[in-house]
Amino acid sequence: MDRRFLAVATELLDEEGWSALSLDRIAERAGVSRATVWRAGITRTSVERLLRLRLVADYQELMGQTTGSGLDRLILALRALCEVAERNLPLLAHTDLAFHGPDLEAIGVEFDYFAPWLQILAQAAADGSLAPVDDPPRFIVALTDSLILTYVHLRAHHGDYGWDADRTADHLIDLLTHGFAPRPP
Repeated sequence: MDRRFLAVATELLDEEGWSALSLDRIAERAGVSRATVWRAGITRTSVERLLRLRLVADYQELMGQTTGSGLDRLILALRALCEVAERNLPLLAHTDLAFHGPDLEAIGVEFDYFAPWLQILAQAAADGSLAPVDDPPRFIVALTDSLILTYVHLRAHHGDYGWDADRTADHLIDLLTHGFAPRPP
């Protein structure tokens, strides 16, 4: 896909939502004919597919960069998740199902969201930096949804009130790690 058209489509999505992703709107914004956009294969479906592929690639790249104790890795993973959200804000601001299986399976993506988090929790329990978690998948969903959904909302809808990327990540990570993460006995 032509990067120029993807950038235009992403801007339209960010500004106006999914309904803006039409051949006419993309062509108008790009300053080309509708036929040019059509010949390039730009559709809402193709744009959504590419944005989801980018989301998964960013997640896999950034989640693999955690080191240290289990607690250190958890904090770094939360920060990485904020970076994933920041890189993919236009998509995430318009769907809260971007990481969900059916939407990814529909575009042919096999994706294990839980693997890095399960490894982190196992290491944290083993090194004593966090208490063991009774139901890790439920904990991971609550923790990461609390972070990413709040992060996206604050960044997409309250940026004018000072919720820049760093402030938002710092605040939410502090809130979650001090008020939510299990502590050793």
